[in-house]
Amino acid sequence: MAKKKKRIEIPPEVAAQVLFSSDRTCCVCRTKGKPVQIHHIDDNPSHNVEQNLSVLCFDCHRETQIRGGFDRKLDANQVILYRNDWIRTIAASRATSEVNRELDQDGDALDIELITSIAEIYRENEQFELLAVHYNAIGNVELRDKYVELALNDAPSDDSIFYLRATIQGRPDLIPQSVVDRHLATYVDRENAEQHARALFAIERRLDAAVEYIRGVNQSLQEGNWFSAAYYLREFNEGQLVDELLIAAYRKASDEGSLWWQVRALQELGWESELKELILSKKEDITSSKDVLLLELLAESEGDIDKARAFRKEMARNLMSWQAEEEDKDA
Repeated sequence: MAKKKKRIEIPPEVAAQVLFSSDRTCCVCRTKGKPVQIHHIDDNPSHNVEQNLSVLCFDCHRETQIRGGFDRKLDANQVILYRNDWIRTIAASRATSEVNRELDQDGDALDIELITSIAEIYRENEQFELLAVHYNAIGNVELRDKYVELALNDAPSDDSIFYLRATIQGRPDLIPQSVVDRHLATYVDRENAEQHARALFAIERRLDAAVEYIRGVNQSLQEGNWFSAAYYLREFNEGQLVDELLIAAYRKASDEGSLWWQVRALQELGWESELKELILSKKEDITSSKDVLLLELLAESEGDIDKARAFRKEMARNLMSWQAEEEDKDA
């Protein structure tokens, strides 16, 4: 029989800091208002250092206890990734909210002391990474980089190195390749596809990131986790990954010689000059194809408005004729 681990109460000041950093919200499901508890990541209830503690709701905490069956076990590495991401998100949100509050009260120059007051809590606890996040959120690059370097001198994890260099500073080139490889390997065969997506996006593997975002969003939808699905769909949109997929579609169509799909991709991207250049370069192919839509685009590109209008009318007639044929089939 395994020896029961001795439980030591978490010191009040440590518990308060952990709850503050996570905004008293579960770092996994991130559902506001749910009852939460502080979880020991290594399952040792006497190991009460902040790095070993995370805030979980009772439902997500249950997943850390599952060892088999049909339920998914939430392991220590996953909890760490979720915890780190959520704490960073909260730090950035607090800084941004403070800036917005000051702007609402006074549209003139901002008082740096006021908008960085929350940073004093991080300084007292030597949370240099969160200070870097804080100052990045309010646009203070000098202080951001100061605390990035302090955090990197404080025996950081691969996750922190990756986050500080790639996400905060936008300098993935400064990350040692060994760190990149180890960090990406932590996502292999795990369920946290959205975090994998963020890591790939940070090192500019944008198409791979799009695939992982969609996989993660689909998983959240399947599990009924609407908040996570919406949260990461918004990230997907803000990252302009739809454009990345359209660019990939354009390149694929170019490789396959499919003019139609090249045109459609450029239209969706809104790249009008590139579309015009493509159409004019394919004039001979378009003319011989007899494709009315492409012929209309060619006429527009050549500045022949009357011819383009005539092709549009022809397309309208063709559409009405097709609709009439379909109605006859259904009759």
